[in-house]
Amino acid sequence: MLRYAMAATALRLFSISPQTKGIYRRLGSVVGGKRRVALGVPNHYINRARHLLDTIRRYDALRDGDRILEVGTGWLHWESIIIRLFYDVEAVLFDVWDSRQLESLRLYCSQLAGRIDAEFETTAGQRDRAHSLLQAISTAGSFDEIYQLLGFRYVTDPSGTLHQFESQSFRAVVSGSVLQHVKRNILPGYILDFQRLLQPGGYSIHMIDLGDQISYYDPSVSIKNYLRYSDFVWKVCFQGDIQYFNRVQRPEWLELFERAGLVLVEEEFRTVDLDNLKVNKKYRYLARSDLECTILYLAHAKPPVARLS
Repeated sequence: MLRYAMAATALRLFSISPQTKGIYRRLGSVVGGKRRVALGVPNHYINRARHLLDTIRRYDALRDGDRILEVGTGWLHWESIIIRLFYDVEAVLFDVWDSRQLESLRLYCSQLAGRIDAEFETTAGQRDRAHSLLQAISTAGSFDEIYQLLGFRYVTDPSGTLHQFESQSFRAVVSGSVLQHVKRNILPGYILDFQRLLQPGGYSIHMIDLGDQISYYDPSVSIKNYLRYSDFVWKVCFQGDIQYFNRVQRPEWLELFERAGLVLVEEEFRTVDLDNLKVNKKYRYLARSDLECTILYLAHAKPPVARLS
Protein backbone atom coordinates (compact mmCIF):
# COMPACT_ATOMS: atom_id res chain seq x y z
CA MET A 1 0.00 0.00 0.00
CA LEU A 2 2.98 2.32 0.56
CA ARG A 3 3.97 2.17 -3.11
CA TYR A 4 0.36 2.89 -4.08
CA ALA A 5 0.26 6.02 -1.90
CA MET A 6 3.65 7.17 -3.19
CA ALA A 7 2.59 6.66 -6.81
CA ALA A 8 -0.64 8.58 -6.23
CA THR A 9 1.30 11.44 -4.62
CA ALA A 10 3.81 11.58 -7.47
CA LEU A 11 1.04 11.62 -10.09
CA ARG A 12 -0.74 14.43 -8.25
CA LEU A 13 2.47 16.45 -8.07
CA PHE A 14 3.00 16.01 -11.81
CA SER A 15 -0.57 17.30 -12.28
CA ILE A 16 0.12 20.70 -10.68
CA SER A 17 0.80 22.74 -13.82
CA PRO A 18 1.19 22.50 -17.60
CA GLN A 19 4.97 22.50 -17.07
CA THR A 20 4.94 19.53 -14.67
CA LYS A 21 2.53 17.68 -16.95
CA GLY A 22 4.93 18.25 -19.83
CA ILE A 23 7.81 16.87 -17.78
CA TYR A 24 5.79 13.77 -16.92
CA ARG A 25 4.88 13.19 -20.55
CA ARG A 26 8.47 13.54 -21.71
CA LEU A 27 9.68 11.17 -19.00
CA GLY A 28 6.87 8.76 -19.80
CA SER A 29 7.77 8.76 -23.47
CA VAL A 30 11.43 8.02 -22.78
CA VAL A 31 10.98 5.47 -19.99
CA GLY A 32 7.87 3.90 -21.48
CA GLY A 33 9.45 3.69 -24.91
CA LYS A 34 12.55 1.90 -23.58
CA ARG A 35 10.38 -0.51 -21.60
CA ARG A 36 8.20 -1.33 -24.61
CA VAL A 37 11.22 -1.97 -26.79
CA ALA A 38 12.74 -4.20 -24.11
CA LEU A 39 9.59 -6.25 -23.46
CA GLY A 40 8.04 -6.35 -26.92
CA VAL A 41 4.39 -6.73 -27.84
CA PRO A 42 2.45 -8.10 -24.82
CA ASN A 43 -0.08 -10.90 -25.08
CA HIS A 44 -2.96 -8.69 -23.94
CA TYR A 45 -2.43 -6.52 -27.03
CA ILE A 46 -2.78 -9.62 -29.21
CA ASN A 47 -5.92 -10.65 -27.30
CA ARG A 48 -7.35 -7.15 -27.68
CA ALA A 49 -6.71 -7.23 -31.43
CA ARG A 50 -8.28 -10.65 -31.84
CA HIS A 51 -11.37 -9.60 -29.89
CA LEU A 52 -11.77 -6.46 -32.00
CA LEU A 53 -11.51 -8.35 -35.29
CA ASP A 54 -13.86 -11.09 -34.11
CA THR A 55 -16.48 -8.48 -33.19
CA ILE A 56 -16.18 -6.71 -36.54
CA ARG A 57 -16.51 -9.97 -38.44
CA ARG A 58 -19.40 -11.23 -36.34
CA TYR A 59 -21.56 -8.22 -37.22
CA ASP A 60 -20.08 -7.46 -40.64
CA ALA A 61 -19.37 -4.04 -39.15
CA LEU A 62 -16.84 -2.87 -41.74
CA ARG A 63 -16.23 -3.11 -45.47
CA ASP A 64 -13.39 -1.91 -47.65
CA GLY A 65 -13.80 1.81 -48.32
CA ASP A 66 -15.38 2.61 -44.94
CA ARG A 67 -14.15 5.40 -42.68
CA ILE A 68 -13.42 4.91 -38.99
CA LEU A 69 -12.50 7.07 -36.00
CA GLU A 70 -10.13 5.82 -33.31
CA VAL A 71 -10.49 7.81 -30.09
CA GLY A 72 -7.43 8.12 -27.85
CA THR A 73 -4.87 6.50 -30.13
CA GLY A 74 -1.94 7.03 -27.76
CA TRP A 75 1.55 6.11 -28.84
CA LEU A 76 0.62 3.19 -31.11
CA HIS A 77 -2.74 3.56 -32.97
CA TRP A 78 -3.19 -0.16 -32.24
CA GLU A 79 -6.91 -0.53 -33.04
CA SER A 80 -6.69 1.32 -36.35
CA ILE A 81 -3.60 -0.56 -37.48
CA ILE A 82 -5.16 -3.93 -36.66
CA ILE A 83 -8.31 -3.03 -38.59
CA ARG A 84 -6.29 -1.68 -41.53
CA LEU A 85 -4.37 -4.96 -41.88
CA PHE A 86 -7.62 -6.68 -42.85
CA TYR A 87 -9.85 -3.89 -44.18
CA ASP A 88 -8.95 -1.19 -46.67
CA VAL A 89 -10.45 1.64 -44.60
CA GLU A 90 -9.64 5.29 -44.02
CA ALA A 91 -8.92 6.12 -40.38
CA VAL A 92 -8.90 9.33 -38.38
CA LEU A 93 -6.65 9.01 -35.34
CA PHE A 94 -7.73 11.36 -32.55
CA ASP A 95 -6.01 12.21 -29.28
CA VAL A 96 -5.57 15.09 -26.84
CA TRP A 97 -1.77 15.22 -27.10
CA ASP A 98 0.99 13.70 -29.17
CA SER A 99 2.48 10.64 -27.42
CA ARG A 100 3.53 8.76 -30.55
CA GLN A 101 6.58 6.47 -30.39
CA LEU A 102 7.86 5.41 -33.80
CA GLU A 103 10.49 2.91 -32.61
CA SER A 104 8.01 1.06 -30.39
CA LEU A 105 5.38 1.04 -33.12
CA ARG A 106 7.79 -0.43 -35.66
CA LEU A 107 8.93 -3.09 -33.19
CA TYR A 108 5.36 -4.12 -32.29
CA CYS A 109 4.45 -4.42 -35.96
CA SER A 110 7.59 -6.42 -36.70
CA GLN A 111 6.79 -8.84 -33.87
CA LEU A 112 3.12 -8.99 -34.84
CA ALA A 113 4.19 -10.18 -38.28
CA GLY A 114 5.75 -13.23 -36.65
CA ARG A 115 2.54 -14.09 -34.78
CA ILE A 116 -0.26 -13.12 -37.13
CA ASP A 117 -0.51 -16.46 -38.95
CA ALA A 118 -0.93 -18.40 -35.71
CA GLU A 119 -3.03 -15.87 -33.79
CA PHE A 120 -5.60 -14.73 -36.39
CA GLU A 121 -7.94 -16.51 -38.76
CA THR A 122 -7.13 -15.22 -42.24
CA THR A 123 -7.48 -16.10 -45.86
CA ALA A 124 -4.34 -16.35 -47.97
CA GLY A 125 -5.05 -12.94 -49.53
CA GLN A 126 -5.62 -11.29 -46.14
CA ARG A 127 -2.46 -12.86 -44.78
CA ASP A 128 -0.35 -11.62 -47.69
CA ARG A 129 -1.73 -8.08 -47.40
CA ALA A 130 -1.22 -7.99 -43.63
CA HIS A 131 2.39 -9.15 -43.94
CA SER A 132 3.07 -6.60 -46.69
CA LEU A 133 1.70 -3.74 -44.61
CA LEU A 134 3.48 -4.84 -41.44
CA GLN A 135 6.78 -5.04 -43.30
CA ALA A 136 6.29 -1.52 -44.67
CA ILE A 137 5.37 -0.13 -41.23
CA SER A 138 8.34 -1.88 -39.60
CA THR A 139 10.78 -0.15 -41.93
CA ALA A 140 9.04 3.24 -42.28
CA GLY A 141 11.13 6.32 -41.60
CA SER A 142 8.35 8.49 -40.16
CA PHE A 143 4.75 8.54 -39.05
CA ASP A 144 3.85 10.58 -42.12
CA GLU A 145 5.16 7.76 -44.29
CA ILE A 146 3.00 5.30 -42.36
CA TYR A 147 -0.08 7.51 -42.64
CA GLN A 148 0.36 7.91 -46.39
CA LEU A 149 0.72 4.16 -46.77
CA LEU A 150 -2.35 3.33 -44.67
CA GLY A 151 -4.64 6.24 -45.48
CA PHE A 152 -4.62 7.61 -41.93
CA ARG A 153 -5.09 11.18 -40.67
CA TYR A 154 -3.73 12.15 -37.26
CA VAL A 155 -5.57 14.82 -35.25
CA THR A 156 -4.83 16.23 -31.80
CA ASP A 157 -7.02 18.59 -29.80
CA PRO A 158 -6.20 19.40 -26.14
CA SER A 159 -9.88 20.06 -25.45
CA GLY A 160 -10.63 16.41 -26.14
CA THR A 161 -13.93 17.27 -27.80
CA LEU A 162 -15.17 15.67 -30.99
CA HIS A 163 -17.20 18.64 -32.21
CA GLN A 164 -14.87 19.26 -35.16
CA PHE A 165 -15.99 16.08 -36.91
CA GLU A 166 -19.04 16.06 -39.15
CA SER A 167 -22.16 14.15 -38.17
CA GLN A 168 -22.63 10.68 -39.69
CA SER A 169 -19.08 10.73 -41.08
CA PHE A 170 -17.84 7.38 -39.74
CA ARG A 171 -18.87 3.77 -40.10
CA ALA A 172 -17.25 2.86 -36.78
CA VAL A 173 -15.87 4.56 -33.67
CA VAL A 174 -13.35 2.41 -31.78
CA SER A 175 -11.07 2.68 -28.77
CA GLY A 176 -8.92 0.47 -26.57
CA SER A 177 -8.35 1.26 -22.87
CA VAL A 178 -9.26 4.92 -23.35
CA LEU A 179 -12.76 5.78 -22.14
CA GLN A 180 -11.89 5.25 -18.47
CA HIS A 181 -9.67 8.34 -18.78
CA VAL A 182 -12.45 10.65 -19.99
CA LYS A 183 -13.60 13.08 -17.28
CA ARG A 184 -16.79 11.84 -15.68
CA ASN A 185 -18.62 15.15 -16.11
CA ILE A 186 -18.22 15.14 -19.91
CA LEU A 187 -18.83 11.44 -20.51
CA PRO A 188 -22.55 11.72 -21.40
CA GLY A 189 -21.85 14.31 -24.09
CA TYR A 190 -18.80 12.42 -25.29
CA ILE A 191 -20.70 9.21 -25.89
CA LEU A 192 -23.58 11.17 -27.39
CA ASP A 193 -21.02 12.42 -29.91
CA PHE A 194 -20.29 8.80 -30.88
CA GLN A 195 -23.95 8.47 -31.81
CA ARG A 196 -23.82 11.74 -33.77
CA LEU A 197 -20.68 10.79 -35.68
CA LEU A 198 -21.82 7.32 -36.68
CA GLN A 199 -23.63 6.64 -39.91
CA PRO A 200 -26.97 4.85 -39.49
CA GLY A 201 -26.16 1.19 -38.91
CA GLY A 202 -22.62 2.06 -37.78
CA TYR A 203 -20.84 0.53 -34.79
CA SER A 204 -19.27 1.78 -31.58
CA ILE A 205 -16.70 -0.78 -30.33
CA HIS A 206 -14.66 -0.24 -27.18
CA MET A 207 -12.49 -2.00 -24.63
CA ILE A 208 -12.68 -0.20 -21.27
CA ASP A 209 -10.25 -0.86 -18.42
CA LEU A 210 -12.11 -0.61 -15.10
CA GLY A 211 -8.99 -1.39 -13.06
CA ASP A 212 -7.33 1.01 -10.66
CA GLN A 213 -4.68 2.67 -12.81
CA ILE A 214 -2.58 3.52 -9.74
CA SER A 215 -2.55 -0.14 -8.66
CA TYR A 216 -0.39 -0.92 -11.70
CA TYR A 217 2.46 0.76 -9.79
CA ASP A 218 1.86 -1.47 -6.75
CA PRO A 219 0.98 -5.14 -7.43
CA SER A 220 0.41 -5.73 -3.71
CA VAL A 221 -2.96 -3.91 -3.76
CA SER A 222 -6.22 -4.98 -5.38
CA ILE A 223 -6.71 -4.07 -9.03
CA LYS A 224 -9.96 -2.42 -7.89
CA ASN A 225 -8.42 -0.73 -4.86
CA TYR A 226 -10.19 2.57 -5.60
CA LEU A 227 -13.49 0.97 -4.51
CA ARG A 228 -12.32 1.55 -0.94
CA TYR A 229 -12.69 5.33 -1.13
CA SER A 230 -15.51 7.87 -1.09
CA ASP A 231 -15.62 10.59 -3.73
CA PHE A 232 -14.28 13.13 -1.23
CA VAL A 233 -11.31 11.05 -0.11
CA TRP A 234 -10.52 10.05 -3.68
CA LYS A 235 -10.54 13.64 -4.92
CA VAL A 236 -8.48 15.00 -2.02
CA CYS A 237 -5.92 12.20 -1.70
CA PHE A 238 -5.62 10.35 -4.98
CA GLN A 239 -7.15 11.97 -8.06
CA GLY A 240 -4.98 14.00 -10.41
CA ASP A 241 -5.00 15.00 -14.06
CA ILE A 242 -2.07 12.68 -14.79
CA GLN A 243 -3.36 9.10 -15.10
CA TYR A 244 -6.87 10.35 -14.33
CA PHE A 245 -9.55 7.69 -14.44
CA ASN A 246 -13.24 8.17 -13.82
CA ARG A 247 -14.16 5.16 -11.63
CA VAL A 248 -17.28 4.56 -13.73
CA GLN A 249 -18.60 1.02 -13.30
CA ARG A 250 -20.22 -1.47 -15.68
CA PRO A 251 -23.93 -0.55 -15.12
CA GLU A 252 -23.11 3.14 -15.59
CA TRP A 253 -21.32 2.44 -18.87
CA LEU A 254 -24.29 0.48 -20.17
CA GLU A 255 -26.65 3.29 -19.18
CA LEU A 256 -24.49 5.98 -20.80
CA PHE A 257 -24.51 4.24 -24.17
CA GLU A 258 -28.22 3.46 -23.92
CA ARG A 259 -29.06 7.10 -23.15
CA ALA A 260 -27.03 8.14 -26.19
CA GLY A 261 -29.38 6.12 -28.38
CA LEU A 262 -26.96 3.28 -29.16
CA VAL A 263 -28.17 -0.31 -29.10
CA LEU A 264 -26.09 -2.93 -27.28
CA VAL A 265 -25.24 -5.82 -29.58
CA GLU A 266 -22.46 -7.46 -27.57
CA GLU A 267 -20.97 -7.29 -24.11
CA GLU A 268 -18.16 -9.28 -22.57
CA PHE A 269 -16.30 -8.65 -19.34
CA ARG A 270 -13.46 -9.99 -17.24
CA THR A 271 -13.61 -10.21 -13.46
CA VAL A 272 -11.18 -10.62 -10.58
CA ASP A 273 -11.74 -11.90 -7.04
CA LEU A 274 -11.81 -8.92 -4.68
CA ASP A 275 -10.87 -11.13 -1.72
CA ASN A 276 -11.37 -9.11 1.45
CA LEU A 277 -11.40 -5.64 -0.11
CA LYS A 278 -13.56 -3.30 1.96
CA VAL A 279 -15.88 -1.55 -0.47
CA ASN A 280 -16.99 2.00 0.26
CA LYS A 281 -20.73 2.54 0.69
CA LYS A 282 -20.74 4.54 -2.56
CA TYR A 283 -20.38 1.25 -4.46
CA ARG A 284 -22.29 -1.18 -2.24
CA TYR A 285 -25.41 -1.04 -4.40
CA LEU A 286 -23.53 -2.83 -7.16
CA ALA A 287 -23.81 -6.56 -7.78
CA ARG A 288 -20.74 -8.60 -6.92
CA SER A 289 -20.03 -9.29 -10.60
CA ASP A 290 -20.10 -5.55 -11.33
CA LEU A 291 -17.73 -4.78 -8.47
CA GLU A 292 -15.34 -7.44 -9.72
CA CYS A 293 -15.46 -6.33 -13.38
CA THR A 294 -12.03 -5.18 -14.56
CA ILE A 295 -12.19 -5.29 -18.36
CA LEU A 296 -15.34 -4.43 -20.29
CA TYR A 297 -15.84 -5.04 -24.02
CA LEU A 298 -18.83 -3.22 -25.50
CA ALA A 299 -20.20 -3.17 -29.02
CA HIS A 300 -23.17 -0.94 -29.85
CA ALA A 301 -24.95 -0.18 -33.09
CA LYS A 302 -26.57 3.02 -34.24
CA PRO A 303 -30.07 2.13 -35.42
CA PRO A 304 -30.52 2.34 -39.18
CA VAL A 305 -32.82 4.98 -40.62
CA ALA A 306 -36.39 3.76 -40.47
CA ARG A 307 -37.93 3.10 -43.84
CA LEU A 308 -41.02 5.04 -44.85
CA SER A 309 -44.05 2.81 -45.09
